[in-house]
Amino acid sequence: MPLPADEPSSSVTPTTTIGKARDGDASSVQGADGLVALCQSLRDEPLSAAGGNPVEQARATELHAERRQAALVGRYVAMVPATGFAFTSYELGERRLLLDTEHGLALDDGAELVVPSKEAAPGFVLAPELAERLISLRAQGKLALRLIFKPAGSQLRKDACMWLGGGRIVKMEIEILGSALVATDGSVLSRGDTGEYADASPQLPVRSPRVNVRKVRFEDGRDIPAGLAPAFDTMAERATACYERRLAARPALRGTLVVGVRTGAGGRVESPHVDMSSLSDEPLVTCVTTAVGKATIAGASSGQRFSVPLQFGSVEDR
Repeated sequence: MPLPADEPSSSVTPTTTIGKARDGDASSVQGADGLVALCQSLRDEPLSAAGGNPVEQARATELHAERRQAALVGRYVAMVPATGFAFTSYELGERRLLLDTEHGLALDDGAELVVPSKEAAPGFVLAPELAERLISLRAQGKLALRLIFKPAGSQLRKDACMWLGGGRIVKMEIEILGSALVATDGSVLSRGDTGEYADASPQLPVRSPRVNVRKVRFEDGRDIPAGLAPAFDTMAERATACYERRLAARPALRGTLVVGVRTGAGGRVESPHVDMSSLSDEPLVTCVTTAVGKATIAGASSGQRFSVPLQFGSVEDR
C-alpha cells in the first residue's frame, strides 16, 4: 500500500507551540517547548516571581492553582515523529500492530510522553502486508503518530512531570485517549483501536462532497505511466454517489480508502478489495468497493494490479 502522496518527511516534524487543535476540545502540544510549557502549568507550586512582594506572591500562587486545575483536566494532542516511536509486535490472529509503550514517546530531544506500564498499548488493526508497509514507512521517516492524551495522576510525586538532567529533559506520564498513524500529507492511515476518542477527524459537516483519486501505483509500489492516471478518475465518479448517500447519515464523514484492483480484458476491473481504510464506515466501504468493481480502466492491460487511494472530503478541505 503506497502513501497517498510523497512529501518530505519534515512535514511531520513538530514545531514548538501550544494551541487549539481540531481534535474535539484537545489543545495542541508541539515539541519540547510545548511540553515544557504544559509541565510548568502542572507544577504543584509555581516558580517564584523574582522581586515580588507577599501580596504579589499570594496572587501568583492563586492564579497558578487555577491554571493548574484547568491543565489537569485538559485534553491534549501531540504529533510524535517517526524517530520518536516504534512498534513492538504484530498479532497475526487479531491482525493488530502494537505500539511500543515500554519506552518513552519522544516529541523532540529531551521531551517524552510516558505511558504507565499498567496501561494497555494501543493496537492498529491492519492486514499483514499493510502492517509491513507502515513499519517500512516509519523506518523511512514517512509516518507520524498522533496522540490524544491527558496527564496521568501519580501518588508518588506531586508534579505531573519528571525533570531530569538539571531540567534539560522533561517526561510526562500520560493516559492515551486516542491514537492514529498519519502520513506525511496529513492523511490518517490507521486509527488506534483503544481510547475514548475513537474518531479524531474534523467534525465540520461536508458541504461540498468530493472524492479524489490520489497517486495510483502498481501493487508492488512502482509508478504507473503518466498517461494511464486519468483513466482512474472513473473510480472517483462511481465512489461519489456512495459518498453522497452516506453523508445523509454521517454528515462529517471524511477519510481515505485504498482499493486494490486487478484488470481483466479491456481494462475491466476485477477482484476489488480493501487495502486500507480510515473511514470507519463499513456501509460506505462496501458500496464503494462494489461500485469500483464495475469500472473500466481504459489503457490498462489484462492481469495488471493497482493500488488506488481514494480521498473522501469536502471541496473546501485543504
